[in-house]
Amino acid sequence: MNTMQGLKQYIAALEKHDWFYNYSDDHQAYMKGSSEKDTLRKLAMIYDHEFQIWDSIAPNQFKQGAY
Repeated sequence: MNTMQGLKQYIAALEKHDWFYNYSDDHQAYMKGSSEKDTLRKLAMIYDHEFQIWDSIAPNQFKQGAY
């Protein structure tokens, strides 16, 4: 995968992520959200070192340093 494809996938994943998964009573929803968050963090280390894209998409309480 080239860098542009990866960046686009990272942005798409941020946009569809259930940021409030940790409030779910459904264990499967919680586990899915937790796994997605881990993947997003790994992708951020590749494409978004300063979390600028992350912060432009994430709700306020989940911006860099708060999540």
